[in-house]
Amino acid sequence: MLHLRPSDYRVMPWKDGGGSTTEIAIEPAGASLSEPFLWRVSSARVEASGPFSHFPGRARLLTLLEGSGLILDIEGQGRQRLKFPGQVVAFPGDAAVNATLIQGPCVDFGVISDPSRVKVTLEWLNLGTEATAITVAPTTLLFAPWGPVRVDPLGVELEPRECLRLGNSPAATDAPGAKLGVRASFGTTPLVLVSIWPV
Repeated sequence: MLHLRPSDYRVMPWKDGGGSTTEIAIEPAGASLSEPFLWRVSSARVEASGPFSHFPGRARLLTLLEGSGLILDIEGQGRQRLKFPGQVVAFPGDAAVNATLIQGPCVDFGVISDPSRVKVTLEWLNLGTEATAITVAPTTLLFAPWGPVRVDPLGVELEPRECLRLGNSPAATDAPGAKLGVRASFGTTPLVLVSIWPV
């Protein structure tokens, strides 16, 4: 189990230099975008319309955290509107993608992965104070974008923009296949769930 806080994240330029992104986690740890990384989880503030970076041989999943969203013109897939938190858009990393802001800057959350080596799902959970059950994948990341989230029975509370990485201790309560309960510490709040399995 690894509890990640914003001070642990890496802020870096986009691959094409058109903006910056906050890297939450990458495998292997410390890898650069020019290396054959297995997967990468990040969040970016999109300030202006323009093209996405190319990641040949990779698969991409994208959802919206804040703002009015994006219109995505994706090569081979046509036009898609990413307007609501919880929507997930999937597209290949080597496709030409042009993004148009719908109304002002927005913040997205995305996963880039090697589909020949891992299968990745990205889910948006709307949590209340009653626990929602989840099953730990071989690698699982829980990202709390807005508010405190409790993870039981681990006894962990995630503050806004903190992330919990699970599944790397085979004998522990966060081992693959373990059942956890996630809930808002009070009121309602979302949780982004990233599950990664080897192919």
